[in-house]
Amino acid sequence: MGDLASNPIAQLVFLVLSAAGGYQVWRGKQPTEAKERADSSGQIAALATWQALLEGERAARVKAEERADKFAAERNEALQQVWDMRGQLKVMNETITSQRAELGELREQMRQIKEQIHAP
Repeated sequence: MGDLASNPIAQLVFLVLSAAGGYQVWRGKQPTEAKERADSSGQIAALATWQALLEGERAARVKAEERADKFAAERNEALQQVWDMRGQLKVMNETITSQRAELGELREQMRQIKEQIHAP
């Protein structure tokens, strides 16, 4: 590599690269670049906010599903207990009906015995 002052191609390359670098610095200081950077930052912040909201909604959905599952299990258990009680009530009603019939027969027997005792 020779001296930069004696090589016109190297001088031209240096001049083009310097101009491009200067242009980039100048563009970075322009309001449109600042606006684009601010817009990008705003979009990133908005995305972070939306992501946080989405995660919160997902957690809330999981909790709601857990509560719904718990409610369904409790409802099913309560329904099972109701059916068990209905069966017990049916058996109790059948028992009471048979005891009433037996009581009626016993009263009839008592009436007949009283008639026999009081008969001359």
